[in-house]
Amino acid sequence: MSTYFTIGEISKLFNISIKTLRYYDEIELLKPAHINKDNNYRYYSVEQFIKIDLIKYFKITGMSLDVIKDILSSKTSMQFILENIKNQSKKLEEKIDELSAVKKYLDNLQKNISQNIEDGIDEVFIKYNDKRQYMKYEVISKNIEELDLNIRPVILEIEKNPNEIYSDLGLTVSYETLTKHNKIIYKEFKVFCEDKLNINVLPSGEYVTLIFEDNSKNSIKYYKKILEYIQKNNIDVIGDFHETWIMVKIDDKSQDKSLIKIEILKNE
Repeated sequence: MSTYFTIGEISKLFNISIKTLRYYDEIELLKPAHINKDNNYRYYSVEQFIKIDLIKYFKITGMSLDVIKDILSSKTSMQFILENIKNQSKKLEEKIDELSAVKKYLDNLQKNISQNIEDGIDEVFIKYNDKRQYMKYEVISKNIEELDLNIRPVILEIEKNPNEIYSDLGLTVSYETLTKHNKIIYKEFKVFCEDKLNINVLPSGEYVTLIFEDNSKNSIKYYKKILEYIQKNNIDVIGDFHETWIMVKIDDKSQDKSLIKIEILKNE
């Protein structure tokens, strides 16, 4: 076996692209053991195999190439290596928590979509719900365009907390304005997650419910439909309408066609 290996051979032995190996050379993370002055070919030695393995292993942990370079330096102390391992372990724990929140959100989304399809689309029905907790933000808006602008600062604030960004979102729609003036007024923006500083509750009970799949600009006709059901069946309701965004979709014309649930608490 030859003492030296070409860059192509190292690429195959360690499953590292030639481009990456050249970059490692450029940043002085992994310099070739020998360069042929006649043809400028790079050659690596058997003694470098351990270093290449360490680069791969540390890279898998998510460490930056600069940190890996410092760790592999002969002047680096064990204390420095230990501190960087601790730091990277902490970063991975945070990433695991974030991914767990994403997994929980996807599982919940799958469950919600399945359940709401099973309940039925475009049909009014009455369903019992357990108590639900949420944070509320006042975003009084008279149309969907105004609402989109008003909730931007709220969305940016929510994005700072991974546990909140993967929560169910929704709105409060004025029952009084709809019945008296035949129009929608959005009163509150809801984030369905626990927060001890700003906690609100949708009480348990039976809710008159309608699920629809359509552009949110057309929601007025669905509110009218559920209102007609309430009036036709002489149902006594409490409070305002609650709108929940189950799944937001965008078509090829950049128009949303989303799965949305509207509901209002029935008086016992």
